[in-house]
Amino acid sequence: MSAKMNAYEKGEDYIVALDAGGTMTDAILVKPDGTFTVGKSISRRDNQAKSYSDSVADAAGNIGLTSDSVHEKLAADIYCGTGMLNAILTGDGKKVGLLVTRGFDDITIMEGGLTYLGQSQEEALHQQLHKHPRPLVDPKNVISISERLGGGCYQGDVHLPAGHTLIPVNEQQVKDATHKLIDQGCEIIGILFIYSFVDPKHEHQAKKIADEIILNRRVNIPVLCSSDVAPVSKENNRMKSLIFQCFAAEQTRESFLKVEKTAQDFGFKGRLLTLLSYGGAVNMDYPRLYETMISGPIGGLIGARFVGKVLNLKNIVTADMGGTSFDVGLLLDGRIGMTKSADIAGHRLALPMVELDSTGQGAGSVVWVDEYKRLHVGPESAGAKVGICFEYDRLTVTDINVALGYVDPDYFLGGQVKLDREKALKALKESVADPLEIDVYEAGAGVLQIINGQMNDLLRTMVASKGFDTHDFTMLYYGGAGPVHMYGFAEDIEFEDIITLPFAAGFSAFGAACAEYMHRYNRGTRIIIPANAKEELLVQIANDISEAWKTLKKEAIHEMDAEGIKPEEIKYRYGVSVRYTGQIESFDTLLETGEMQKSENVRNLIDSFEEMYSKMYPEGAKFSGAGFTITEVNLEAIADKPQPNLLKHKLKNSKPNKNAFVEKREVYHKDGWKSFSVYEMANLMAGNVISGPAIIRDPMTTVIIPPDFEMYLDEFLVLHYRRATRG
Repeated sequence: MSAKMNAYEKGEDYIVALDAGGTMTDAILVKPDGTFTVGKSISRRDNQAKSYSDSVADAAGNIGLTSDSVHEKLAADIYCGTGMLNAILTGDGKKVGLLVTRGFDDITIMEGGLTYLGQSQEEALHQQLHKHPRPLVDPKNVISISERLGGGCYQGDVHLPAGHTLIPVNEQQVKDATHKLIDQGCEIIGILFIYSFVDPKHEHQAKKIADEIILNRRVNIPVLCSSDVAPVSKENNRMKSLIFQCFAAEQTRESFLKVEKTAQDFGFKGRLLTLLSYGGAVNMDYPRLYETMISGPIGGLIGARFVGKVLNLKNIVTADMGGTSFDVGLLLDGRIGMTKSADIAGHRLALPMVELDSTGQGAGSVVWVDEYKRLHVGPESAGAKVGICFEYDRLTVTDINVALGYVDPDYFLGGQVKLDREKALKALKESVADPLEIDVYEAGAGVLQIINGQMNDLLRTMVASKGFDTHDFTMLYYGGAGPVHMYGFAEDIEFEDIITLPFAAGFSAFGAACAEYMHRYNRGTRIIIPANAKEELLVQIANDISEAWKTLKKEAIHEMDAEGIKPEEIKYRYGVSVRYTGQIESFDTLLETGEMQKSENVRNLIDSFEEMYSKMYPEGAKFSGAGFTITEVNLEAIADKPQPNLLKHKLKNSKPNKNAFVEKREVYHKDGWKSFSVYEMANLMAGNVISGPAIIRDPMTTVIIPPDFEMYLDEFLVLHYRRATRG
């Protein structure tokens, strides 16, 4: 990484970032002057390296370059893929063996009783509809070991201290279990002992024994400890994180390395990076690769934070509509909302992740009417097959947009892919219009109205459920289908502003380019701070936190040194997870400095927690009298990485140049046919105002401007959607 930074200073000017979604692989190529070009290719789950090379070549070709010439001058290459999630969904992962504390043999079967995860509200309300997700570990490969550490006491030091050995590790059981798992064909072994997040000594002891046996038997089986993968409380969440790392992450690493080799074959001299689920970029040697499970949507929020800084926006709500889903996120005071436990494919992990709400409606979502004449949209998606208009066998949302005239069938991906409007129209008639006994165009408009209305409800709920007012937020919409549907999902919601960018389709990839090079380290703990803590106790707590940070720093320096980053190049951010004693959930609290030696530092920590808490909940919800519990100490280690830039342009006339106009197109909009003016995105300039009804076309997306509205391009070429200012 250091060498790469030096190479960048010598003139290796380009940044490439990719978002490999379920339908399209988007590539954004950032030039030295901060301008962008976006490339796309169809996502190939069975050959991600091919999708990578095609999308980068497409982006390079837009500016008259070859893929080789770009890779040879590449400073950073960031790739966000869905391979790990696909492995979880399909069950196509490694055969995992698991050693657990005796008495927890059935932990993979019980799964904390979280059998409702991922279900709709209607399903979650009915116990009989709850179901376990696809099992990732065969129960016969879960073996219990006699051992036990003390976990301390919630009431303070009135019990044996946390980490006290109650039952030593039964080493013979570990030996026998390791032999058995090898004989049963396990490809990787995980170790999950209770309270290992307080002290990892028992897990590490068992790992040492297992490693010796594996070495003697001359087999290649990695052994992973939960205390190294997810050293935090809540054993079920920690178990899931460990299993994800064992089952899917290690084989995904192999797939990512193939993409990296493809980049290097084109001349790239650095390491491929990927995006963590809570922001930050890491390379393929990162040991906790399961933390990159959901990387695509994260890029959009990071990009929104970048744009917010440029435009001086305080609060942003993001709306990302792609091929399979509609994702909504919030930025408050420029900060991305985080959740401590991520729910992924029916599993709850001990994984910090940006907070997103989603609905299963995307451009590729299947549309049909059942025998009771009820309309359904999603969650099944056509993915890269788009719809009946291309290679799928069922009607999708994209088919309807093509049938009604919003999307040009001859300009999909800039004309690289031709869509069949007649087939889409026929499918709309047979699948929706005929069963409902209505006109085909009326049927299509009705479906779009329902879809847009559901997304509209999600937007309202995301803001209102947290006690905020939409008037205080700018909505930033993006994704390949976001600009197509924005006119509908933003309807009658009074935002401070509604914006997008010319590269909206590749905005998540752009956000990945904006990400920091960052590792996050955490260590579970249980530190009680009574409401009236004495001075000497506060000093002891300060020392305990400081020692935890020192341990995490050593880990950061060791890992990042292996990635070529020198200790002096690393910057740190310090934080803790705190709750009022007696609460269930803890809250991440970012501290201004890592100074933690005096009682005053602990009081400042408490003040920071309560200030953050009061932004999330009413002032009256604070409960200082209960005291405070620190459940986790965390550290973020950051290194410099090339960043993109938004260029400022000189404002031109409000009227677009003649070469921006393409044609007039008839579109069935809401309740009838209307004539829309079509403009080319690339030929619009800062200061231009496009009055509806109009369409701004781009090879990657389509921007719809309905009657009585207009789009204004500011000095950064940000597109502002507003009611028309005629007269």
